[in-house]
Amino acid sequence: MFGYAITVTLLAGLSTALGGLVVLALRGKAQNLMGVSLGFAAGVMLTVSLSDMLPEAVAEYKEVYDKTGSALRAVSLFAVGALIALLLERCLPSEKELLLKKKSADKAGALAARSALVTMAVVTAHNLPEGVITLFTSYAAPQMGVTLALAIAMHNVPEGIAIAVPVYCATGSRIKAMGAALLSGLAEPLGALLAFWLLRGFLTQAFLTGLLSLIAGVMCCVSVTELLPDGFAQGDKGRAALGGMMGCLIMSLGIYLI
Repeated sequence: MFGYAITVTLLAGLSTALGGLVVLALRGKAQNLMGVSLGFAAGVMLTVSLSDMLPEAVAEYKEVYDKTGSALRAVSLFAVGALIALLLERCLPSEKELLLKKKSADKAGALAARSALVTMAVVTAHNLPEGVITLFTSYAAPQMGVTLALAIAMHNVPEGIAIAVPVYCATGSRIKAMGAALLSGLAEPLGALLAFWLLRGFLTQAFLTGLLSLIAGVMCCVSVTELLPDGFAQGDKGRAALGGMMGCLIMSLGIYLI
C-alpha cells in the first residue's frame, strides 16, 4: 500500500516537469515573454490560493469549528503566510546585487533571475504540503488518492511553465529551465516521504489544513509584491495583464473541472 501511495505522489509531482517542456518550443531569447510569464505565474498562484487552497482549509476547519471560527483560523494563518513572504523577500538578492554578480547592465535579466528564484521557492514550498496530503490520502483511501493526484497534476503543469520560462530568460538554458521545474516537482514525493517516516505519528489534519492556509498567504503576497510588479516593469503592461488572465483561466479550469 505504501508503494502505491508514493508512486501516485511521484507522478503528481512529476507533472510539474511537463510544464517545463514549454521551453523546448522557445526559439532564441525569450526575454519578450518575461512580462507574460510573470503575469502568468501570478495568475496561477492567486487562483490556486484563493479558489482552491484557502476554501479547502476553511472547509476542513468547519468539520471541527463553527463558521466564524473556521474563517478566522484560515484567514489568520493566511495573513501569517503573507508576513512570512515579506520577511523572506528581504533574504533574496536585489536586482542590483544580481546585476553586480552578472557583471552586466542587463536589468531585464536581473529581474528574470530574481523572479525565477522567487517563483521556484514559492512553488516548491507549495508542493511540499501537496505531496504530504497526496501520500497520506493515497495510503488511507487509494481511489480518493488518485482523484486528488489528478487534480494536483493539472495544477502542477502551469506551475512548471511559471518556473521554467523565467529561469530560461535568466540563464538562456533550456536544460536549467526544465531542471528547475523538475526539482520543484520532486519536492512533492521527497517531502512526503520524509514527512511520512519522520512525522507520521505527529502529522494531523489540523496541521496540514493550517499549512494550506499559510502557503496560500505566501503565494498571494509574492504574486502582488514581486511577480506582477516585475511583469509590469518589462515595459508592456498589456503582456503581463494577459499572462495574469491566462494563468487565472487555466488554473480555474483545472480546479473546477476536477
